[in-house]
Amino acid sequence: MMNSNNVKHIFFDLDNTLWDFSANSKVIVEKLFYDFDLPGRGIKNFDQFFLNYKQRNEFLWDAYRYGRKNKEEVRFERFYVTLYDFGIDNRSIAMQMAEYYIQHTRHLKELLPGAIETLQYLNKKYPLHIITNGFNEVQFFKIKNCGLQDFFKTITTAESANSLKPDRKIFETALRDANAFANESIYIGDSPEVDGKGALNAGMQFVWFNYNANENQYGFEKNISNLSQLQTIF
Repeated sequence: MMNSNNVKHIFFDLDNTLWDFSANSKVIVEKLFYDFDLPGRGIKNFDQFFLNYKQRNEFLWDAYRYGRKNKEEVRFERFYVTLYDFGIDNRSIAMQMAEYYIQHTRHLKELLPGAIETLQYLNKKYPLHIITNGFNEVQFFKIKNCGLQDFFKTITTAESANSLKPDRKIFETALRDANAFANESIYIGDSPEVDGKGALNAGMQFVWFNYNANENQYGFEKNISNLSQLQTIF
């Protein structure tokens, strides 16, 4: 049973929990779409291109989480395969797009509504931490660029832990780095499968950031649709 009175440490996911990955990613992919003149290469509809890209990216990230793809394959193939969907077989352009995306996306600063205010509130009461599967060269830059770094005592990435969520090892590494006990810690994230099951399996409590107000078919005790709701829990 969830008991917020027992919580001494709060851990956050980053992408689509604090940093608005969906909005920021779309901005960069649209910029990339025109900077690489994809309409001139026969891809006329950005929305369809972005839909394909999202599907390919999600598939590859799932493969990465479970060890079927490595980091470089994800970065490259999400663009190569999307281009191939539209009849473009060009490894060089895909490689350039992959580098463009990494270099540009980390500069964007759009956070989820209520992120700063909620962190300011929680930071007065608890040590805060991040656990993220994102790439080191992107995540640390994003955290600093958005002005989030001063809120967090520790930041655990998949690369530093040599493990990806939902594997319990990354959660155990984060707990050890934070000098925290699992039964006194809570994790807040947007993915039921990656964040929720992983945190619960590691013995932590979990709050599902269900920002799309999806049906709670997973049976999580606590879910929120806006970060500001955390101020009523803690």
